[in-house]
Amino acid sequence: MNEKLKFMVLTALRSIIKFCCFFAIFHTVNALFKRFTEKYNEENLSGWTFAIVVFVALSVAWVFYHYNSLAKKHFVESFALNGNSGRMKSGLSVLGSSDFLIDTVICFVLSLLGSYVWGYDDLENLFFPNINFFHPVRGLLIGLFVGFVFFFVNWFTIYDVRKKWRRNKEVSSKYEILIIIAYLFFITVMYTVGFYIAMSYVPGIPTYVFLFKEFFWYIVIILVFFFVLVNFNRINKRKKFISKLKKLAVASNFELSAIEKPYLSIFKKTSDASFTITAYQKSYQCKLISGKRKNISIIFSDQGFLLFRRVIRIGKTELFSIYSKYNYSFESNMKKCLIITCIPTNCYFKDSSGQMRKIDTGEKIGEYTVFSSSGFLGALERDCLDR
Repeated sequence: MNEKLKFMVLTALRSIIKFCCFFAIFHTVNALFKRFTEKYNEENLSGWTFAIVVFVALSVAWVFYHYNSLAKKHFVESFALNGNSGRMKSGLSVLGSSDFLIDTVICFVLSLLGSYVWGYDDLENLFFPNINFFHPVRGLLIGLFVGFVFFFVNWFTIYDVRKKWRRNKEVSSKYEILIIIAYLFFITVMYTVGFYIAMSYVPGIPTYVFLFKEFFWYIVIILVFFFVLVNFNRINKRKKFISKLKKLAVASNFELSAIEKPYLSIFKKTSDASFTITAYQKSYQCKLISGKRKNISIIFSDQGFLLFRRVIRIGKTELFSIYSKYNYSFESNMKKCLIITCIPTNCYFKDSSGQMRKIDTGEKIGEYTVFSSSGFLGALERDCLDR
């Protein structure tokens, strides 16, 4: 069996297992939800069933594709063969990919079969409450609806996961099956409890709105307090750097411009440099960047942006990573410096070929030089910023 045929067969088998898991979890969560909410009006339960279908489909599709080492290997190899083309990065390219087409066709077929064998009675009551269609016609329409749900869910999931795969091309199948099983069990419990809680508290929303209005300022003060407490280290590191920078500028007779958004830039992206400093007859434009946490790595690219990488683990097992993007580029005719306050444990540089290495203070990335806050102050004082 050649590799392409093997990939298609395994994708088809995985899609069948995925849909069976969706169907089992959906009916389990829906049945338990109805059992726990018998005291509520039956007319309101069908809408909740629709929400359960969408949430369960999204979660099951995500975990089966995110932890699919075979699909990742196939995509990474295709991405490399196509020269990292823009076509492979577009959302439309997903529609023509074999894993999307196989998965979606199988989900359509199984949705139709499921509507006849086990049925989606709650969805039929939601969409056809007062219409007496011939039962097989109702089943056909609801089966098509569930199939279309999977069409959009599969497209969104594959497109979103592939963006992460382009950043991290390492392929690992370690603990893949165990992670999927644990995740499926987790969402079954989470959605059973979560939808019950949501249903229980929806009738009390007017009361909560009244209480919120009465205690609005107390709530604001508490939220601000916790926000400052959580971000105290980031704010304090920035404050100490600015204070030392100003003292050094005065003591050494350097010319320091006003610092743009010194604290707001900790939380909000800025497009321009933070300040300009002239020392030893040379001028430098600098941009302040704040790390988030010690364990949230920073990954620089040479394309004018960096990524914050948060790793989600259970014990020592890495489940998945969450990335957020930050554009660090700015226009200047002077030497450009990037200064990281509240620096994390690990900083990396990842080139266009996907190779990643650790970087240290004073290293160059294109026309930028990256410094830690202490490294910048030391190099500025010793006139070493150009080295």
